[in-house]
Amino acid sequence: MLRGKVGNRLEIESKDVRPTHIKELKTFLVFINGKFLGKAYYFSGRGYYTPWLEIDYDPWLRNEGLEDEFFSFVYHFLPLGGKFFVTYLKDPETRKMLIQGYNPADTPLGFSLIKAGFTWFKDWYFPEGGNEGIPKLQANKAYNEEDEIRELKELLGEVKREDVRKYIEERIAKGKS
Repeated sequence: MLRGKVGNRLEIESKDVRPTHIKELKTFLVFINGKFLGKAYYFSGRGYYTPWLEIDYDPWLRNEGLEDEFFSFVYHFLPLGGKFFVTYLKDPETRKMLIQGYNPADTPLGFSLIKAGFTWFKDWYFPEGGNEGIPKLQANKAYNEEDEIRELKELLGEVKREDVRKYIEERIAKGKS
């Protein structure tokens, strides 16, 4: 599952990895520098269903200035087209902004996901079907550079915060993540 080092600042470890009733789905606990981050689920993909990772996230990493680096690690862990789901019930600032009508990318959580490389977002504030769990943001990794630029341009028309707009404009200008 998730395991590795990011420079001298992050040591990522998965513990208690377990199979589920779905053969491609595993659950595990994520630790950063020995501290518990959250419970995670990893679906390795099947047919046209792309791989995804979900974390019941506690944003203590943001307070320590490590969130962007961890999300970048996840971005590189996922294959092209992979999806990342991050719960936000423990993140009052993100919750408040979403309730106020901000785009998920405008929130502190979403902005960290953009900086990590993700380009498409959805707020699953009301999960459908009963198996999706609690409210979360979905962040997708583009399949290619063309899709990445197209998705960033669409996102540019939706975000409200000036710092987020500027970051997206710079990324589009670079033409790559």
